[in-house]
Amino acid sequence: MTLQNAAHLEGRINAHRRLLVELLSVVAAIPEAREALLAMARDNETVIDHEEDPGVEPDAAFAAQQIADDEIRAILKAAMARLETRM
Repeated sequence: MTLQNAAHLEGRINAHRRLLVELLSVVAAIPEAREALLAMARDNETVIDHEEDPGVEPDAAFAAQQIADDEIRAILKAAMARLETRM
């Protein structure tokens, strides 16, 4: 991947993230939806408490899932913060 393609891809991903944060902040204004989003932020799809020990070096699938969980929480946190600024 060239540097130009990487920059283009990064720009598009950032735009999607900004839109998603805005949309989720609007949805979170609905009490039932907010509870569901807060539950999603609390829940963890990655195996916890060593139910499935990833070993010293987690495999790519385990690491990718952890990255996804972290990103979900970051997006939801940003959406809730944006909602709080509107209230």
